[in-house]
Amino acid sequence: MDVVSLVTLAVLAAGLGVAFLIIRRARLRRVAAAVAMAARYGFQVDPSTKGPPELRFDLFERGKSKKVSFQFWRPGKHDSVFAYEYTTGSGDTAQTHRHTCALVSLPFAAPHTKIGPEGFWSKLGARLGRRDIEVESPRFNDLYRVDSDDERFAITMLDGRAIDWFLRGNAAHAVRFEFWGPWMLCITDRMDHEFFFGFHDWAVGIPGHLPEVLTSLYPI
Repeated sequence: MDVVSLVTLAVLAAGLGVAFLIIRRARLRRVAAAVAMAARYGFQVDPSTKGPPELRFDLFERGKSKKVSFQFWRPGKHDSVFAYEYTTGSGDTAQTHRHTCALVSLPFAAPHTKIGPEGFWSKLGARLGRRDIEVESPRFNDLYRVDSDDERFAITMLDGRAIDWFLRGNAAHAVRFEFWGPWMLCITDRMDHEFFFGFHDWAVGIPGHLPEVLTSLYPI
């Protein structure tokens, strides 16, 4: 190998080393900031990158390179909020999808059910030949699409009180919901860590707006 090639390789190696250090330092700063914010809001945090929870939510079945990072939870609780991303396509068509998710425990065992703004879950359902479930609220039916393995469950869950909550809460219009077993997954666009804590506490309050009868009709 001639001198010019050796010098070129050395320059490239040095450049890669500098880039690695910059990325590592940025990561350490993000971790330190997350730890400090968690302590300030009374949360614990796992800043590591790992795979999604072993739960059969549709979101976790999509794409590849699935990553959970910066997972926050209150001490002694199972509910959490985290950053989630996955990729679809490959090469020039590759696309990374980034979300903030809240995973909340339920007092009942839900059949797989999805609720989301018009156009989100309904496109997937149409491809699978499934029809949307409608409730006794034209406004709700205009804003949301509901898909469930058990229509009786969906209709029971979306009683008048629950529908009023969905229609009143502006934040709900930007969130997609998946229910499966004793868990609810709330999915929204990626947000900064400082907003994770409010999103977590908002999501944890959602089961309180759902009918208590679900606990006896669909016991865990």
